[in-house]
Amino acid sequence: MKNALEKNKEYSDQYIQRIEKIEIPGLIKEIIKKTDKIVDLGCGDGGLIIALKKEFPDKEIIGVDISPRRINTLKNKYPKDKFLCEDVCNTKLKENSFNLVISTQVIEHVEDDKKLVNEMLRLCKKNGYIYVTSVIKKPWAIYKYKNKGKFVLDPTHEKEYKNAKEFLDLFRGYFKLIKYEVYSVRRKFLFFEIKIPGYYIIEGLWQKK
Repeated sequence: MKNALEKNKEYSDQYIQRIEKIEIPGLIKEIIKKTDKIVDLGCGDGGLIIALKKEFPDKEIIGVDISPRRINTLKNKYPKDKFLCEDVCNTKLKENSFNLVISTQVIEHVEDDKKLVNEMLRLCKKNGYIYVTSVIKKPWAIYKYKNKGKFVLDPTHEKEYKNAKEFLDLFRGYFKLIKYEVYSVRRKFLFFEIKIPGYYIIEGLWQKK
């Protein structure tokens, strides 16, 4: 049986993310202005990186993803920047080297979410920031995918958090919470955008103690 890392690599190589209209999250825009080194853990097809490079072309951004296809595409698009095909929980990057660590919709894909939190802690400079997003699923939520017999928002989700507290508690003790927000998951269907019942996105910004 394939482990989560193998499943993520296989799925990521086949699935191409839609990257139009991706914008820099409001929670981190002001921080980026005064940040000189950023890492995106689980950068995917680079939607956020493209948005960052468009508005802040001189910022040093490193992207990490398990998919060789995604990393090679980004290397070709931004040959002066650094992109690594690595496990986000074990990047081999130098510790305490980033002012801002980003990981959007990734932590729910890994087998051990605490390992990813520890890697963020290792990479982030003292008084640096981390920005993380994930999925909250209410008990009644259903969707078209299943993993391990349970409905999930994505077929490679290993975990979907029950509430905001469960997610935020992952970072307690290591980081100071600056702000978090929760909002409904929406998907396009024909010409409409519909809300997926019981599913929410949570995003948080923390500062390393």
